[in-house]
Amino acid sequence: MILAQLAEWGVERIYGVLGDAIFPLLDAVTRQDRIKFIAVTREVHAAFMAAYEARLTGRLAVCAAGAGPGAVSLLNGLADAFMDGSPVLAITGQVELKKIGAGAKQYFDQQALFNIFAAQTNIAVKPGSVLSMLVAATRTAKLNNSAAHISVPKDVFAEAASIETVPVSFVEINTTPFVSGSLDNLLKVVQGAQRPLIIAGRTAKTVKDYVVKLVDQLGAGLIVAREANGKIAGRHELNLGGIGKAYLPPVLHEADCIIIIGAASYEREFIPQDTKVIQINDRFENIYQNTVESISGDTGLLLENLLQRLEGHSFNRDWLEEIKGLVQSRRQELAAESVNNTRPISPLKLMTVLNDIIPGEAIIALDIGEFTHWFNLGFQGGQQEILLSGRWRSIGCGLPAAIGAKFARPEEPVIAIAGDGGFITSMSELLTCVRYSLDICVIIVKNHVYSIEKNKMLAEGLIPFGHELTVPDFVQYAKSCGASGYRIEDPADIQNTMRTALNLGKPALVEVICAEN
Repeated sequence: MILAQLAEWGVERIYGVLGDAIFPLLDAVTRQDRIKFIAVTREVHAAFMAAYEARLTGRLAVCAAGAGPGAVSLLNGLADAFMDGSPVLAITGQVELKKIGAGAKQYFDQQALFNIFAAQTNIAVKPGSVLSMLVAATRTAKLNNSAAHISVPKDVFAEAASIETVPVSFVEINTTPFVSGSLDNLLKVVQGAQRPLIIAGRTAKTVKDYVVKLVDQLGAGLIVAREANGKIAGRHELNLGGIGKAYLPPVLHEADCIIIIGAASYEREFIPQDTKVIQINDRFENIYQNTVESISGDTGLLLENLLQRLEGHSFNRDWLEEIKGLVQSRRQELAAESVNNTRPISPLKLMTVLNDIIPGEAIIALDIGEFTHWFNLGFQGGQQEILLSGRWRSIGCGLPAAIGAKFARPEEPVIAIAGDGGFITSMSELLTCVRYSLDICVIIVKNHVYSIEKNKMLAEGLIPFGHELTVPDFVQYAKSCGASGYRIEDPADIQNTMRTALNLGKPALVEVICAEN
């Protein structure tokens, strides 16, 4: 019944790891052909795959695990969905009803734990309650763009239940625009700004044409948040690129108004405290506390209305020219970096070269690590979709995210980029790529160190410790898994080797020996 219902709602796959508490569910998978079970190596990665499939498509994605340690392992990936707003349903097995609370092995109160990272969690105690619970959990996940969870004891899984399904209309959410905040008040702040900047966040990807029009109409500098990189006007004359620890343009402290469109979780911490900040977002709960004006609702309609009311607005020409000069200067610096042939390879050099290699329609999944700062600085992109963890930021999410993306959009090129520290925590999923013949290219920035942590300790006046890495020969590891493996040590080899790996039509790994910055 669970599978029939999920299939009715458009779910095509469940990511998970088998466990005896979900044996009946797996048995049911073999008796139908609408939903596939994607067997992965660890439950946490199954949850990451579901989280990023949901984030990419906006549709419900599902992961599953057994009771006890399997359920606990799932939680880290589910937290990513919960924190970054991805509609994910987690299904976990539980011990038999008679064993609940009786000291049975692998029993714990799943609801008490999952309640931390799920908008809703319930346990089914009889077959007749499973369907209503499934509907409620799915509606909650979709309404809140969040994670929801249900536990099903093994004996409840095994009992026969009606397979009369509920139509998708029962879980579809009314998306009639709701506006919170005053456009009039926001307009006054915008019109009074002489030195505006616009930060294009995650939501801005879906309304990029309006964002570019607003930049032009205000003569504003454009800062592209990490999650919007690739989708927002990469070559626009006012695009300053991304900001972060690798790059902070001087105009950031000169601006008298910063307009945030969508969520920009990485960029928030770099906004000067004394600058007026206004925000336009699709959800009220994603509005930041330090804004002087904010408005939430249908972002496209709000921007369209704002643009209409700004017609004839005159902007500061001196500010415009200052922005243009900074953009030109930054591009010259990146052009110089693209011909930097020092060894070990500069990570910024790698990212600038990737601009010319990665296809415009590609999906790029980023792990967590220092390399993301260089990617943010050096990769200007075309129309690529960038997937990354905004608020949870668990190391090891990159390859699972790429796998979820490839299952969701098999026709599009998918690249995972990770540091060596991140990759070793999820490298077993390269076997999943091989098992399901997933044409994914994994790029590893290898420098044998947790660079961010080392630099943070130094900045705090501490002696770095625990930051050094012992990592394997990733090329040989890839080959032992059945994938192709390549190593790049000479900057002159980046172009040809990357193009080869990207066009293999099979899983490939490229290990790039990079300098520690």
